[in-house]
Amino acid sequence: MSKKYCKTMIEIIGALIALQLLRIGIKNLCFLGFERTDFSDRVASMIAMVILSILILLVAKRRKISLSAFPKNFRAGYLAATVMAAALLILTPILTKNGSASAIILLLYSAIVTPVFEELIFRGFVWNQLNMLFKKEWCTYIVSTLLFAVWHFGYLDSVAFRVGTGLVNVMMWKAVTGLCFGVVLGALRLKTKNSYSTMLLHGALNLFGK
Repeated sequence: MSKKYCKTMIEIIGALIALQLLRIGIKNLCFLGFERTDFSDRVASMIAMVILSILILLVAKRRKISLSAFPKNFRAGYLAATVMAAALLILTPILTKNGSASAIILLLYSAIVTPVFEELIFRGFVWNQLNMLFKKEWCTYIVSTLLFAVWHFGYLDSVAFRVGTGLVNVMMWKAVTGLCFGVVLGALRLKTKNSYSTMLLHGALNLFGK
C-alpha cells in the first residue's frame, strides 16, 4: 500500500469526519435559539447542510478542486430529467394532500438540500479524489459506495433523538439504505461522469422513500 494511497484515504476520511462534526456543531448552535423538536431538528440539519454545501463550493473553488457538479454538455436528456424532477417535487404536496409550510420545508430538505449536500461530497469530491488513486474507475465506485454507507452512521445524533428504542437496528438499516443508494447513484455517476445527474436521482429516491 503506497504512501500516496494512505495519505489520500486519511484526507478523505478526515474530511468526512470533519463535515459530520461541523454539521452537528451548527445544529447545536441552532438550538440555542429555539427548542429541539422533531421538526426543528430537521430544519437545523437543513440549515447546517446548506451552510456546509456553500463552504464546500467555496473551498473547492479556492483550491481548484473539481466536484464535477455539472455535465460538460447540458444536453436535452439533462433538461428533460431536470423538468421531470422539478415536476415530481411540485406535484408531491398535491399527491400527498399535504401542502402545509412544514411539509414543504421538509420536502425541500429531503429532495433538494440533502441530495445536493451528499452528492457534492461523495459523487463530487470523494469520487474525484479516489479517481486520482485508482486506474480503474470501478474501484472508485466500490470504495465511494462503501464510504457512503459508513457515512450514514454519522447521522447518529438525529436518529438517537427521534428513536427511543432499537437505535442499533435503525442505524444498521440506515447504513444498508445508504449502501443501496450508493450502488445506484454510483452506477449513474460512473455512466454520466457528473454529480448533477446523481443529485436529481437522489432527490427522486428520497421522495419515494418518504
